[in-house]
Amino acid sequence: MSTTVRVSCPAGTVVGLSDGDVTRFHSIPYSDIPGDFANATRLAPQELIDATTYRPETIALTVFTPTGARPLADLPVVVYIHGGRFEYGTHGDRRADGTPNALADVVTVHIGYRVKLAGFARFHDDEPNRYRGIDDCQLGLEWVQRNIESFGGDPTNVTLVGQSAGATTALWLARRDHYRGGFRRILAMSPCFPRASFGERKASLRMAIGKPVTRDALARVSPKTLDRGYNRFRTIHGMDMALGPSPLEPQEQADIPLWITSTREEFYHMPAGQKADSLRWREGIARRMSRRMGMSGSFNTWLEHARMMDPQRIVGRLIGDASNRRWVSQAAEEAPGKVWMTEFVRTRGPAIHCSEIPAAFGLEHGPLHDLLLAFARGEDLPWPAFSPDDSRQALRFNLDNGDAEVISDPLLMVREAFSG
Repeated sequence: MSTTVRVSCPAGTVVGLSDGDVTRFHSIPYSDIPGDFANATRLAPQELIDATTYRPETIALTVFTPTGARPLADLPVVVYIHGGRFEYGTHGDRRADGTPNALADVVTVHIGYRVKLAGFARFHDDEPNRYRGIDDCQLGLEWVQRNIESFGGDPTNVTLVGQSAGATTALWLARRDHYRGGFRRILAMSPCFPRASFGERKASLRMAIGKPVTRDALARVSPKTLDRGYNRFRTIHGMDMALGPSPLEPQEQADIPLWITSTREEFYHMPAGQKADSLRWREGIARRMSRRMGMSGSFNTWLEHARMMDPQRIVGRLIGDASNRRWVSQAAEEAPGKVWMTEFVRTRGPAIHCSEIPAAFGLEHGPLHDLLLAFARGEDLPWPAFSPDDSRQALRFNLDNGDAEVISDPLLMVREAFSG
């Protein structure tokens, strides 16, 4: 049986629900968005905020906290940003449910943000390197700084966690032109960046929607028509992120600790890759795709490694390496702060994109959750830091049985293929 809990904070009086152990405050508004393509501003304080119901259609945030947590309890805070290709997802990602964290005395906040063109189309008057979807997250982090003490959290001990597009957003928020001290460290799981900038794709978007790519023009298009046009646009760009911030420039990031991870078989489950890998000429298909997918080094060298790993899934591996693992490698190589790297594997099938999220958040029993909790409490991770000047040590972690081993340079084939 749930009981209501009220928390008074600078944003207003927030009403959530407790099951006796964990209190959940769903869909708390944190910004004022006057139009889909307008810049958001901080929401003025409200008298009463009903946070008892999850409202996925809203741009909002959700807080999980131990029931009975006192204001100023200084509990560590994990802020999670969801993935979804910058096209879908909300502040209610059940794979990252904050209940196990709360039971371990860690506060969790999920931040939602605008996606698709509302969040990531760029206009002529936008500031350099700014995206409305990412600025939404910035406002969410500012809400955390102002209010989380009232929920028992410590605003000076915030760990930013993102997966896929959320990991990309976390890395972008760490850029020095964005970073405001709202978090102390990052866990970035399988980040993904588009291979071309929005400016390079603007003409194809205009062709797809049949309208000028301006704030006013897009605001006048009906949501249904805009969605149809966007679907044409994303089809044009096929095996890549249609939208998202670019380029990745790790050297522009603030000097803060980074834990960066990848899954070994990121996109084995993509239907187009599965279909191509079912054909006997899969290697020829991969060869033809490789340059278009950003490979600049030797395809033959990469292919030798791919054959040794799984000769039946060459195209699937290429998609994952081009979409995620290359960015993991670059971020680890060039980040200015301390870096730890993890590669997730499985014994019962491939370790695909998103498979690590439930384990990291404790929804699947195992030691990965303990590592996240330790990291959130400010501890160094218990294996050697990654260093391009040494042997590039990383942790290979088995999601099925929790076994872990320190290995050297797991992304060598990716680094040579995509930075050659």
